[in-house]
Amino acid sequence: MSTRTSTGIPPLDRLLGGGFYSASINLVYGEPTSGKTTLTLTTTLHHLKSNRAAKAVYMDVDNKLNVGRLQQIMGDRDDLLRRLHLYTPESFDLQSMSLEYLPELEPEDIVIIDSITGLYRGETEDTEKTFQANKELNRQVGHLLEIAKTTGATMLLTGQVRSVMDTSQIEPVAPRLLRYWSSTILKLEKTSTGYRQATLEKPPGIRSPIILTINESGIAEADD
Repeated sequence: MSTRTSTGIPPLDRLLGGGFYSASINLVYGEPTSGKTTLTLTTTLHHLKSNRAAKAVYMDVDNKLNVGRLQQIMGDRDDLLRRLHLYTPESFDLQSMSLEYLPELEPEDIVIIDSITGLYRGETEDTEKTFQANKELNRQVGHLLEIAKTTGATMLLTGQVRSVMDTSQIEPVAPRLLRYWSSTILKLEKTSTGYRQATLEKPPGIRSPIILTINESGIAEADD
């Protein structure tokens, strides 16, 4: 039976069925400013605070990790930084290389890739490059899943979005590939009132979306 990694946000954990799956790929996607990075930071720091033996690998692909924001969410727990491994690949090739040289992982560890498709998008300029980029992205995500299954670690990926043709809807970049590999898919949307709506798309079920808010401590349940 799969264990779960808590987000530290009770209503979101309930929506997810207990938290993000360990030994699996979990995907969070949404438009810019929808709260993806804040959610990954909130989850990562909560996990490190709750598990003294855990470490976190954070791959800042989109260069969105603000040190001031990290310290704000972390509070007075500077000691957590000793268990946070930060990677900042500057190309899709370096992203691939970084994934090959992750530190040795244990079941209580968490790996964040924010975002898995950030550098990939720059490799899809023409048909031939797109084919090769898709092939490499598929290999990378498959490699992450193999690591997750072997070690029991939790893989939490964020994904950029694209518009669905002839509709007002959005979907993850590389949707077929990411939907295939991911056990959990969570969609974040910014509401007209400034809150964030979280909708669980996979696994399917009858669970109503929840409303979250971004504050100094990260992302949390919105007040009624």
